[in-house]
Amino acid sequence: PMTTVHSPRWHRVCALKPRLPAHVRPRRQRLRGETWYLLADPAGGRSVRLNAAAYAIAARLDGVHTVQQLWDRSLLRESEAATQDEVIDLLAQLREAALLQFDRASDFDALLPHLDRISRPRGRANLLAWRLPLGNPSALLERLRPLQPIIFSRAALLVWIAAVVVLLVLALQHAPALWAYGQRWMATPRFALLAALLYVPIKLVHELAHALAVRRWGGQVREAGVTLMLFLPVPYVDASAATSFGERRQRMAVSAAGIMAELALAALAMLLWLWLDEGLLHQAAFVTLVVAGVSTLLFNANPLQRLDGYYILGDALELPNLAPRSRSWWLDLLRRRLLRLPGGEAMPAARGEVPWLMGYAPLSWLTAVAIAVLAVAWLGQLSLMLGLIGGALLAWQILLRPVARLWGQLRRFALAQHDSSLRWRRLSLGGLGLALLVVLLPVPQHSLVQGVVWPTDQAQLRVEEAGFVEAVLAQDGQVVQAGELVLQLSSPQLQSSQARQAQRVTALEGELIHALALDNRRPVDARSGDARAELSAAQGELRRLGARVAALALRAQVDGRLALPNALDLQGQFVRQGRLLGQVLTHAPPVVRLALLETEAGDLRTATGSISVRLSGSPQTQHGATVLRDSGGAVLQLPSAALSVRHGGRVLTDPGDPEDLKPLAPVVMRDVQLDAATGAADERIGERAWVRFDAGWSPIAMQLARALRRHMLSRFNAQF
Repeated sequence: PMTTVHSPRWHRVCALKPRLPAHVRPRRQRLRGETWYLLADPAGGRSVRLNAAAYAIAARLDGVHTVQQLWDRSLLRESEAATQDEVIDLLAQLREAALLQFDRASDFDALLPHLDRISRPRGRANLLAWRLPLGNPSALLERLRPLQPIIFSRAALLVWIAAVVVLLVLALQHAPALWAYGQRWMATPRFALLAALLYVPIKLVHELAHALAVRRWGGQVREAGVTLMLFLPVPYVDASAATSFGERRQRMAVSAAGIMAELALAALAMLLWLWLDEGLLHQAAFVTLVVAGVSTLLFNANPLQRLDGYYILGDALELPNLAPRSRSWWLDLLRRRLLRLPGGEAMPAARGEVPWLMGYAPLSWLTAVAIAVLAVAWLGQLSLMLGLIGGALLAWQILLRPVARLWGQLRRFALAQHDSSLRWRRLSLGGLGLALLVVLLPVPQHSLVQGVVWPTDQAQLRVEEAGFVEAVLAQDGQVVQAGELVLQLSSPQLQSSQARQAQRVTALEGELIHALALDNRRPVDARSGDARAELSAAQGELRRLGARVAALALRAQVDGRLALPNALDLQGQFVRQGRLLGQVLTHAPPVVRLALLETEAGDLRTATGSISVRLSGSPQTQHGATVLRDSGGAVLQLPSAALSVRHGGRVLTDPGDPEDLKPLAPVVMRDVQLDAATGAADERIGERAWVRFDAGWSPIAMQLARALRRHMLSRFNAQF
């Protein structure tokens, strides 16, 4: 588009006499084949990168000449002088970075509502982080000066590399044990308490490493304090002096020092965790490993968060101020393409920068959303109230506030231009209508649940009474009839109890006969009534023992072919009550057994739509199905380990259970039967299946509300 030289906002700034503070230091940089100038405040740590045209104006800001005079001179001297809008943008950027002073007050917030701030004023509150300066650490750092040549030496680097290699090797070797240990107690209040106690000293080491690195290459650290991040005190030091370092490797070393220090602590914690026995120190070593190892890599080393990894990436790829410039690039793109404002050129970018500017802001935002979801989920496991409070704060800070800020910036900028105000109103109404349509539009609602093909209760050969296998009367693969005896068990203790109880019944019958004879002579004697009641109770116990002895005979309940693996090894073996020894395979359609959370079972119980099943052996084929049985109550035993997370399912099981059959939370069993047979039944037993419950159509808002309610109820039930 054509560039407009004059600006309707020029009258607001043309009479100002701005000047650069005396402590601002310019530095020439050669980045990506172009010359740029960095104006930096060594004390405050703020900086702005300018191209040659912008620097030609900024360098002449002396507090004597007005903005109009400086611009007029640039028109005479420069072949491609900056436009008035570009000059206003330059002044606003320098002002936002606290690198500019004015002879009188000026309201740049109202003047440039579209400008993305390079640095927030210190008084600007953040709901998630409140910075509290505590003092100047220079005296402490001076005492630690003798350590600097030792820590930042080639030998120390080689030792650190060896420690990290050892950490990685041990972590890979003991990954299953670490995972199981973490699953068992990472969501417990004890872990949270230890993490809160150890987090501050770990981060003190982190920040001390930054400060020592700054001092090692001649910088000054004049401020230290704490940041209240979600009310947790996180130490910080002002290492912004590193921005004025001339060599890129020095700036990268300062940024990486904290990460390297924490990884060294993680390596030491890994060795202690393997060496110590279970106890407080063992648990503290695990917490240190998680905080100094995992969380450091996920947060501090993550270049998509504005922490150490971000600055390492910026220096390595010569992309200073990448995050604010990426947001400015997107804001400029929306201003030109969405609002179609007249005049103005695309934001200037060095060679090869556009892909980074295009991708960084959205990827960074998506990463922040993912981290927020994980943080809220962890807080919810500790406490339902903490999860709700943390979710509300993070939703505002990461989701709602950026969207509201972008919307407000575009609105104020559009309304400031007469030609674009109508377009903005149309876009606003269209966006609002689209949002309402997305929220209220009915869409298909379904639930996908994983299960396993499982024999019906009648087809299962399950031991009803514990005992020793006395005889195997049918072989694997044999055709059996309903009621046919398959296994005969014996229980000497149970059978002995039955014999003793039979003798007692016989004795009580004799006592009753004797009491009846006495009652004929003495009618008032109640001895026969007591004997009758005692005999009735003994007979009832005898019948119960008889039923248990009869249950030692394991019979087929349906017609079919017997599947009895390891039949030859069962002879003389003791089997526990409830053990599944085999099943009778029939030609009936397969049954899929599901293990549902209690909240899921409640929703699926009311679903009235169709049900379809896909089996892992034939995923391209969809089978119709119907609900066969709903246990209605929660149990603490999975039918198959295939439903556990460790074996590819989605049910968390107790890490201490070697069979992975004990879920951490109660589950509800539900059976779904296919409408037609799918082949040989013995080839289907134990096969993984995916069952889809269609529940008709409902608005997205209602589906989200149900999902939130289900999640909250599951957390509440898990805690209470």
